[in-house]
Amino acid sequence: MNSLYHSLLALHPRQLTPIRCSVSTITKLQTYFEDVVLENGLSSLVIESMPTVVDRPARETARVKGIVDAAQDVVLFVTADDPLAQLLVDRTLEPKTAMIFERRGDDLQERFVVIADARFSALLAATGNPDDPTGNESVLVWTFEPDVVYSALEYIMARMTAEHPFHAGTFADAVRLSMPKATSLQLAMGVTTKLTRLVQEQTKRELALNRIATAIRNTRDLNNLLRTAANEVGRALNARCCAVQVEGELVGNTKTESFIRSDVIASNENQAELARDIELSKVNLRAIPKPWVIDGDAALDNGGVAQASVPLLYEGSYVGLLLVQSEAFRIWDDNELLLLHTVADQLSVAVNQAHLIAQLQVQALSDGLTGCYNRRAFEMQLERDLHLATRMRQPLSLIMLDADGFKRINDQAGHDTGDCALRIIAENLRTELRAVDSAARFGGDEFAVILPQADIEGALIVAERLRKKIAETEIPGYGFMTASFGLATFPVHASSRDTLVITADRALYESKAGGRNRVSLPPHDSHGTFDDATPLLDLEIPAEVLRT
Repeated sequence: MNSLYHSLLALHPRQLTPIRCSVSTITKLQTYFEDVVLENGLSSLVIESMPTVVDRPARETARVKGIVDAAQDVVLFVTADDPLAQLLVDRTLEPKTAMIFERRGDDLQERFVVIADARFSALLAATGNPDDPTGNESVLVWTFEPDVVYSALEYIMARMTAEHPFHAGTFADAVRLSMPKATSLQLAMGVTTKLTRLVQEQTKRELALNRIATAIRNTRDLNNLLRTAANEVGRALNARCCAVQVEGELVGNTKTESFIRSDVIASNENQAELARDIELSKVNLRAIPKPWVIDGDAALDNGGVAQASVPLLYEGSYVGLLLVQSEAFRIWDDNELLLLHTVADQLSVAVNQAHLIAQLQVQALSDGLTGCYNRRAFEMQLERDLHLATRMRQPLSLIMLDADGFKRINDQAGHDTGDCALRIIAENLRTELRAVDSAARFGGDEFAVILPQADIEGALIVAERLRKKIAETEIPGYGFMTASFGLATFPVHASSRDTLVITADRALYESKAGGRNRVSLPPHDSHGTFDDATPLLDLEIPAEVLRT
């Protein structure tokens, strides 16, 4: 037997226009149809074919019970394992009972709601969209036309006769008692007004998603992106507050951004309470990485706060959360939870992108063998440090060092041992230098060290300490090695980046020519001073360097 959707579309092609929409939207529209019965006390016939779900929320079951109490007759088509199938068993001693039948059709994506009453008739029929492989979209028709609703009742009558003949007579009596005659314009307008509001809310959510997607494309600052996401989600859902937090190896330190609605006082107490809620949500989402929703009666036990939080997952691992809070009367619907899921997925991708970009930046500026700065990064860092030294009228020293007899290491012990020697030199540099100092592999077996705020005497002490450290370190598979050092100081020995490098390199040559394993100053050295009379360097700093 064809589905109700296809049968009605064949009988009333001019009166019905198929609409493609999400399953969550259909769920919302279904509740609007049911609200007419609940809010106006209609003694109507309500027939629903419920979608198959694994875990039906308790509030949805309670809603169906409310419809059973309000309506004249209720007929439900559900699968055998649906929690609603137990509704008949649980209510056998009560005066009103729903007729519940097992779905036997092949199309388990079929969904319909038919409401028949002397004052109001309505129909919603949907089926899965064959062009959407994800199953998240359906095609839908809906109307208030009494003749279309009557056609739907005829279809369901034929279905009852074929599949449940024992109950066909009871169903026919229910139809006769609730024969649709006309539709109240006021009741129909109530549904369409809610539908218009739903469209407006969806438009706000779509705009929020577009702005977040634009921020992901256009910004590399993760904090700004998180702030945009919190603001957009908070405003789109009219939430009391919204928070986004990411953490873990992908982002380094924990980052948290929040939104607080303008009518809510952003006091320290409120901020502290939000921070506590974030930590509690984190614990729950880490243990069970699925949405955590508190609303309705549960919100009253949660300090009068309705809350929904979803995890940010990357390759199945927790990397953060998205949390929204509102007043206790708030019930989070499927469309709102879908927005949270979508934003959480977007942010998970953005966190991964930020991690990849950071990795690429490190790789672009680092030497792959030693982990020190490469030549390009060294030049950029030296330019920045010289600019600062000029502005602050402070000295800066540059040390150039070269491994003695490095070719012999490669020839005697192999290139792997030579690579090991370079890594040991780099590790010694990292161990002995200050945090403000910068070490770079200048090329081959040559290294450069930038020492901000270091004069000649201080640089000589550092260079001598490095020389001894390297000479005392054994190279596995080879033995001990030494290194030669040359240093130059700005502005005593040079007044520009290029001349400083050249001067330090000449000092290194002096150490090589003088027997190696020593520290040398530039030839014909004269110790100058840096006072207020010393002219500032006229350095042209590239914009890229200043941004970095």
